[in-house]
Amino acid sequence: MKKCLLSLFFCAAYFLVNAQVIRHHHYTTYYNVLKGEPDSVSWVLTPEMTSCGSVHRDDSFARDPDLQNSTLSDAYVKSGYDKGHLFPYADAQCDSADRIECLYMSNMLPQLHALNAGDWKTLETQEREWAATQEIRIIAGGFGSIGTLPSGVNIPESCWKAIYVDHHWRAWIMPNAKTSKGHPYPTWEVKDITRFDQITGLKL
Repeated sequence: MKKCLLSLFFCAAYFLVNAQVIRHHHYTTYYNVLKGEPDSVSWVLTPEMTSCGSVHRDDSFARDPDLQNSTLSDAYVKSGYDKGHLFPYADAQCDSADRIECLYMSNMLPQLHALNAGDWKTLETQEREWAATQEIRIIAGGFGSIGTLPSGVNIPESCWKAIYVDHHWRAWIMPNAKTSKGHPYPTWEVKDITRFDQITGLKL
């Protein structure tokens, strides 16, 4: 498959036969029914999506109505893991449909709180700073397994994100571990995009 530059769906060639592609208003999820979670989620973040200020978040997590076998909202209860957004609420808050759809479980990965509220959030904040002045393209997901939740949902070993910003791709991989907090966003950056492709299965 040819290398991607500006394709909305990023030529994510690793999608399994078990993956279902669901296009929501501002993001697309590639849901893996065997893992009970998305392989990845992709979206475009525009200046308009960062311009409305802070909107109250109603944590009404829900199964994805467009997926027959979507993970249920109680799948993470008492697991010790956060419902880790891929398409984050802060990117969704300017649109009422996005605010609902970003809380679908097909947009979540189990993340330790240290990662979810730590370095992952730091990178999310940075991507909105970039998007305040330019349209950027983002794809995020997880890989590997360190077990499953009691509900059977896979716990990824690491979470990753690729962003097309300033006319080139940048990429990060963060361990789903207690150590993924307190670092500036460049700490986990993978400078070799070819290596990042090999690890994640993408073709950026």
